[in-house]
Amino acid sequence: MPVLTRSLGIATAAFGLLELAKPDLWSKPTGVVGPSPAMRAWHHTLGARDVASGLALLFAPQGAPLRAASVYRIASDLSDAVGFGLNAPDAGRRVKAVGAAVGFAALNALALRVDNR
Repeated sequence: MPVLTRSLGIATAAFGLLELAKPDLWSKPTGVVGPSPAMRAWHHTLGARDVASGLALLFAPQGAPLRAASVYRIASDLSDAVGFGLNAPDAGRRVKAVGAAVGFAALNALALRVDNR
């Protein structure tokens, strides 16, 4: 059983639910904040995407479907690195946000490799 991938699915879905409930959860540490409805919508979109991709990691059948869910999750984390990297207001927050997103991508890549041996 792909334990690491399934565990990351649970964590990803839970984080997505938190971001849906509290959009500033990730926006404040990255500095990508603002009172605009567009900013809240962006964070809600990220939360919904994380719930969906987390559930895919948790419930996709082993084999090609689970590998596809893992690759999607990795691509999502890398796109977060780009988005937060381009929009963080200062170098310190940029480094933290990009580092966290790339770290999650690397963790999912490790799970993909370990669980598919």
